[in-house]
This record gives sequence, structure tokens and C-alpha cells, in this order.
Amino acid sequence: MILLDTNILYHILHKTNLTEEALTLLEDNPGEYVIDTIVHNELIYTSTLHYLEHRHGVKGAYSTRKWIRKHGYPREVISAVEELIKRLDIRLVQSIYTEKEFYEALLNYGLLPSDAIIALTCKHYGIERILTFDEDFKRVPWLTVIP
Repeated sequence: MILLDTNILYHILHKTNLTEEALTLLEDNPGEYVIDTIVHNELIYTSTLHYLEHRHGVKGAYSTRKWIRKHGYPREVISAVEELIKRLDIRLVQSIYTEKEFYEALLNYGLLPSDAIIALTCKHYGIERILTFDEDFKRVPWLTVIP
């Protein structure tokens, strides 16, 4: 199993300067792709930010929340994320960690909270590889970071 981090999926979904590199990473690393609930959450949120800024001129977290409260999440974003998950045959797993593991990961590896949860979920499921542009995961001893 290979966990796909949010940034890989984001760059595929939104055609950025890293899209080709992200696609090449997938081609060069075939396998059973997995995301956890944190990556799923982050992908929907960051894609919503991108969509609202580029389609409606909405900028920033406060304005985004205000827009979502009034209009709901854009169906285009939900559909795009859903389609990408289907196209890449990604399995969604629940984020799993204990409170003690969480605090230890924060203190021992200097990870952001979401990244600590992702790393611990990988540990729980025996996932040893992660495709990501985030170098922070290189500090996690049970993960091999690709690239």
C-alpha cells in the first residue's frame, strides 16, 4: 500500500507546475493507493479554496467559510474529488491513532497535527510508503518518502 498525501492529489486535480511530476510519481510507483480521512478532508478543503478563489474571487479562510455557509460546498469540487478517487482506485481508510501516540509524534518528529495523524494511520495499517512533496515525513522512521 502507498499513501497518497494531499499535495500529490491537489496538484493532479488543479493542473499546477507540479502536476506532471505528481503524475510521473504515480506512474513510477504503481500499487494499492490509500488515503486516510485527514487527506480526504484536506483535499476537499484546499480544492474548495482553489475553486472559490478562481471561480468566484473568494479569498481566505474566513470568506470561504462565509461562502460555504451561504451556498454549501460547490458540487463541482465534490464531484472532482470523487472522480479522482475513483479514477485512481484509491481506498479510503479511517485515521487511527491513540492520544499518547499523537503527542509523541508531535514531540518526537516535529510534525504538524494533521501530518502526525497521517503518519500514525500509516503505522496502524502497515503502510510503509508515502507519495508526498512534504519533506517533514522524512523524519518518520516507519515511512519511506517518495520522491
